[in-house]
Amino acid sequence: MESIINGINRMTGSYHAQDIFQDWVQMSGISISNQLFFDQRLEDQYLTLAKKYTAEQLKEMCRWTARLVELFEDDINDYLGSIYMMLNAGNSRTGQFFTPFHICELMARVELTGYSGGKITANEPSVGGGANILAVAKEIQRLGYDYQSLLDVVAQDLDYKCVWMSYLQFSFAGISAICVQGNTLLNERNLTLVTPMYCLRGVSP
Repeated sequence: MESIINGINRMTGSYHAQDIFQDWVQMSGISISNQLFFDQRLEDQYLTLAKKYTAEQLKEMCRWTARLVELFEDDINDYLGSIYMMLNAGNSRTGQFFTPFHICELMARVELTGYSGGKITANEPSVGGGANILAVAKEIQRLGYDYQSLLDVVAQDLDYKCVWMSYLQFSFAGISAICVQGNTLLNERNLTLVTPMYCLRGVSP
């Protein structure tokens, strides 16, 4: 993660680190989503964000995305949540403090005590960066089962940034998920994204 954090910090100047982080995550997420189901509105958002950066800076962001893929190939973790907090983006002003991943792992282990490999449908109404769902996937894997075929997720958050964070992490972890932006209590769905694994399992949105 250090290379990503250092890269973001080097790019600060015209933009704050948390803004660069948010733009990078959203552009990466749009790149995946629009390969599955093209949405011109998302494409326009991507182009608007990309115009803020030089060609070299955009290449650097691609390297961050590649590094994130490598991290998920090694292990499941809440990498984006950790980066977000290390950039001091979560603070008393924003009111966002992501649960440390080891706590999520403990909760998943307790919740899945006695699990014997059945299908799991998880609904996360305030997903944040996706740490709780990632911890569930990791625990299923630790128990010797294939979470990619057993776990189905609906994840929602009011914060667009969180939706893109969870979408990107679920995509790279190979989790079948629908990610929704909107107020869960009002049953809002302003943006709906599906991960590649969701599509590979033969479901359309």
